Amino acid sequence: GRYSIMLKMLKYEFRRGIFPLLIVGIVIAAIELYFLISTLTEHADHSIIAVSLLILAAFCCYLFVLIYGIISYSQDLKNKSGYLVFMAPISSYKVIGAKLLSILLTGAIIVAVIFGLLTLDLSLAYSTYDSIDTFYDFLSNILEMGGYSLGGVILRLLAFILVFLIQFFMTITLAYLAVSVCSTILQTKKIKGFISFVLFIVFYVILSVIASKIPHLSNPGPNATFMEAMYAMIPQIALYFVVMVASYIGSSVLLEKKISL
Repeated sequence: GRYSIMLKMLKYEFRRGIFPLLIVGIVIAAIELYFLISTLTEHADHSIIAVSLLILAAFCCYLFVLIYGIISYSQDLKNKSGYLVFMAPISSYKVIGAKLLSILLTGAIIVAVIFGLLTLDLSLAYSTYDSIDTFYDFLSNILEMGGYSLGGVILRLLAFILVFLIQFFMTITLAYLAVSVCSTILQTKKIKGFISFVLFIVFYVILSVIASKIPHLSNPGPNATFMEAMYAMIPQIALYFVVMVASYIGSSVLLEKKISL
């Protein structure tokens, strides 16, 4: 049925991105090996560098997933392979939804791997260097010194992840909308890739200006907690969510009604 077709599309998206993911995996594995060698030989300075590189790799992976997700959509509209993708017997909403879901799953896998490695690495580092009994105790002690509990921090982390996902997918769907609009207007013109990028920047700047004009619910000071800052930004977060949904719908409508593949 249609769900099996959507599942096949998910598999297709994963397969086409396997080579870039393999490169990402090799880089992360190399950093992890560097950390293990440094820690087992008790070179603390190199252990710190390795952990820092792993954190940097997490940021680079964020950019990779974001850019690759946008480029794959643009290439599907440009290449003949896109005809087979977008002509599948399911709605354009599900086609784009499958793409977004594959991006989410890819990102979740990378985040889970890096977070798991960081947790294990820090735990190994603290046991190796005899700084404290366990990583959990160390984390708990640090949080208690700051007046936080581990449960409270986890709640803040979940809130941060929710906001991050909204902003992340708002950026991707806004880029999809820019690509779809240009594909509708310019059709087969070679310059449409550059125009799509410019249009996306224009959309993003306009959105940023609008968000900056919307008043906050409160005025958190420099010592405000994360949750207080989150509460103040609820109108902006709501705007990002509305833009994300509207861009998704707009891209799907253009794909189904206007774009000639």
